[in-house]
Amino acid sequence: MSTDTLHKPANPARTALTLLAICFLLHAAIRGVMEAYPVFLLPLTADFGWSRAQVSSVYSVAFLVFGLSGPMIGWLFDRFGPLRLLLAGVLLASLSAVIGSQVTALWQVYLSLGILLGLGTACVGYVPMTALLSRWFRERLNSALAVSHSSHGLGMLMLAPTTQLLIDWDGWRSAYLVLGIGLLILLPVFFAVKWRTAAAGHPAYRRDAPKSEDRPADAATLAEAARHPAAWGIFWSFLFTSTAMFSVSLQTPAYLVEIGYTAQEAAEAFGLVGLLLPIGMIGFGWLGDRIGRRRAVLLSYALTLGGMACMAGLRAGPSPVLLAGLVIMFGGTFGSRGPAVSTIAAAIFQGPHFGRIYGFITMGMGIGGALGAWLGGFLLDQTGGYQTGIAVSMASIVLAALPFLFIRSIAKG
Repeated sequence: MSTDTLHKPANPARTALTLLAICFLLHAAIRGVMEAYPVFLLPLTADFGWSRAQVSSVYSVAFLVFGLSGPMIGWLFDRFGPLRLLLAGVLLASLSAVIGSQVTALWQVYLSLGILLGLGTACVGYVPMTALLSRWFRERLNSALAVSHSSHGLGMLMLAPTTQLLIDWDGWRSAYLVLGIGLLILLPVFFAVKWRTAAAGHPAYRRDAPKSEDRPADAATLAEAARHPAAWGIFWSFLFTSTAMFSVSLQTPAYLVEIGYTAQEAAEAFGLVGLLLPIGMIGFGWLGDRIGRRRAVLLSYALTLGGMACMAGLRAGPSPVLLAGLVIMFGGTFGSRGPAVSTIAAAIFQGPHFGRIYGFITMGMGIGGALGAWLGGFLLDQTGGYQTGIAVSMASIVLAALPFLFIRSIAKG
């Protein structure tokens, strides 16, 4: 009996949907723990007396590890398949939160909630999700990636308010301990599919894949991709989008508290950003199929600028209208570019080395997220206010949109 027969799924459509659900659930939970960190900013600052830049830089470390590990994660996926990688992500994230609940020094926070959590999140993040789902979804890959990437928003929606309740109940240490132990509930999902079948891909993918180690003529290696303008254009877009979004999002709960909202109201508003994130991702994915990915992406950037303008306007004090504008326009476009950009990357670079290529490209996301998270806290410490940081974020959004205007292969989508 051939290996292809052994790995042939009884119901390919059901297997594909099950894998999509697993990717969604794992990423929602683990990315949710990572994105709950803004709720911890004020408690950590008050407890240890660290500056905002010091506390914010922990998230920078996590996102830097998340991004820079992309090529390694892609290589591990290409070499060992999804099971070991996803399982390692759950265990690392759980361990990081448990250790984080016991820290007494800043270097320990960097190690647990920075390095370990960033690595755990990368193991279930965009690189393995995109590499796995691209083997199971072809014509509907953009929609599948929109759904899987939108799990980021569900994690924010569920865990930001929950985390604030846990902190109010018994402090930030207990909150991290509960989050860490709670992640172990995810382990049974690994019994939902046959992972050798999952790694082999959809029968149509296996039929079209090369039958030997020789790559097809139009499949790029990592070295070839690194010379392609589309790779660097997507890298650039990821870099400046992440810089803009995370310099704002990390400071949002504290900013809302400082202008007059309660901590719970701020956490709930931040959670609503998470509610709108999947709506925006799926909605812009649908819109891109109708008006073109380039137009949809450019529209999303324009709305992000509008949301940031509303945030700047809140400086004068609480305003339901401006807060709604911030939540709707910023939250509705947070991450909305990801599925479209990932689909473009898969279309251009799909092949036996795609995991490594996509991992290299997403380094831009990690570097930008780390830079943005640190920059938001640094500018706050230097200026005593948030307006300079918001202005820098708005400029970064403009820079992020440039590849969709000037690089043909990206603009064609």
